[in-house]
Amino acid sequence: MSIRLLIAISAAAAAALAASAQTPSPESASVYRLPYADGTQVKVFDDFDTHRPRGRIDLFGVGAEGPFKVVAAGDGRIAAIQDGYGEQQSGRAANLCHNNYVWIAHPNGEWTNYSHLAQGSVTGKAHLKVGDAVKAGQYLGDEDAIGCAMLKHVHFEVVRPDPANPIDTGGFLTDNADSKRELRPRFCGVPDGVKKDQTYTARAC
Repeated sequence: MSIRLLIAISAAAAAALAASAQTPSPESASVYRLPYADGTQVKVFDDFDTHRPRGRIDLFGVGAEGPFKVVAAGDGRIAAIQDGYGEQQSGRAANLCHNNYVWIAHPNGEWTNYSHLAQGSVTGKAHLKVGDAVKAGQYLGDEDAIGCAMLKHVHFEVVRPDPANPIDTGGFLTDNADSKRELRPRFCGVPDGVKKDQTYTARAC
């Protein structure tokens, strides 16, 4: 076997090893509650590792008639709201979808995101505006399928954003190549983290 071939094989093996050895994502500094009203049975559609792009979690309420109430996962302040859109747009490219969302900034520098909420439920039903302080468990709005969504659910994430430019005009996190700003959420009562296809009961911490 030639030296050139050996070098090529070694380089390929090193690349495969690097791809398989994914750097573990850092965990959230805070422990959060599941972002649904107390007693809601919540199923995981995609977890932190199965969601594409990686680092987000998709959750939906089960076992009762909706609309399911979405609540703040922790104490913080409303950093951004969009709840003016009213249609499901599944099948479009993500950058063409118009989504409803709430971003909450928490005292430790982490932010949480709640997306696909029902039109008007944040400003109309929950009477929230940017700058409002919220407590863990406080009602934010209703679960829905606004934007690029196949079913009614909440897209949830915990991040450490760029303080100078946290999100863009579409509500997407900036400077987040390879999901580098995503944090693996720690949830109270779920010591090993939420897993795809598993069901949990939302409750206060």
